[in-house]
Amino acid sequence: MQKQVAYYENLVDSFRDTSTLEPNSPYFDILRFEEIPLRMQDNTGNPFRLNAFVVGLVTRGDFKLSISNEVYEITGSQLYFTSPWHIRQYMNINNWNGFLLFFTPDFIFQYPQGEYIFREFRYFHTENGMLFSPTPEQLAKLHRQLEAMYDLLRTNHPERFKMLYHYLNIFLYECKDAMSEMTVPRSGPKDTTINNFLQALNTYFIELNKGKMDKPLTLKYVANELHLHPTYLSNLLKQQTGKTAAQLVRERLILEAQSLLKNTDMTVAEVAYYLHFKDNSNFAKFFRHQVGISPSDYREKAKMPNE
Repeated sequence: MQKQVAYYENLVDSFRDTSTLEPNSPYFDILRFEEIPLRMQDNTGNPFRLNAFVVGLVTRGDFKLSISNEVYEITGSQLYFTSPWHIRQYMNINNWNGFLLFFTPDFIFQYPQGEYIFREFRYFHTENGMLFSPTPEQLAKLHRQLEAMYDLLRTNHPERFKMLYHYLNIFLYECKDAMSEMTVPRSGPKDTTINNFLQALNTYFIELNKGKMDKPLTLKYVANELHLHPTYLSNLLKQQTGKTAAQLVRERLILEAQSLLKNTDMTVAEVAYYLHFKDNSNFAKFFRHQVGISPSDYREKAKMPNE
């Protein structure tokens, strides 16, 4: 484990820290897994956050992927999704092939319709990422689309990034269609409040990770960010999710605490201080009430083997 989770603001920073590759853009890139240098592949002990959405289409090989509190055993042909607020870690990589697609929030929000990506593609909203096994036909179609984006990105076409934006939208809709039988919540006009609420929570932890957040995460804080009264916000979310806003805030705070206890060597007291609890005792009481065991016991049970 490492002291804290590394945070990369853009693709340039993340590539510079792990490999000799140069990204094609700070905001959008697509690589073949097999192009990633062995030095980067061997760097499997360091969890990190990257300010980008990531889609991995694996066509061959196997590895372990930890996303926040979930460890996925990826073998053969699979498709996975992660988001900027996820803590990620790759382990035990063996002969992987396929494509790895990156795009930052800045890339999708440069156009007015960019907000619909966050609202429409709910597989980016999950707490621990999402893994999906496409059929051979779906895999072939998605692979062709990624290959077309890969080739276009490496041309000198003056409008290639505008074109890639539209290619990306088509690709994500194809992913949505392929996953249509899964129980992924679908978006609609009434989802605006929950989407904004989730985005406020995720922005909080991204800013906290940058060292730019000096307030604890509370219902009052989130309601102020959304310019809504806490009671009104809670009633809206209760209608949409069955849970109050306070419950959702506590769940997200616990998820972050669990991720830090599992993926770093920060002491329990350091995690409490980092998350702006008044003291270690207050944090331990909150954690035990939510999880059922102490932070120290959780860490012991959640230790991830590195073999």
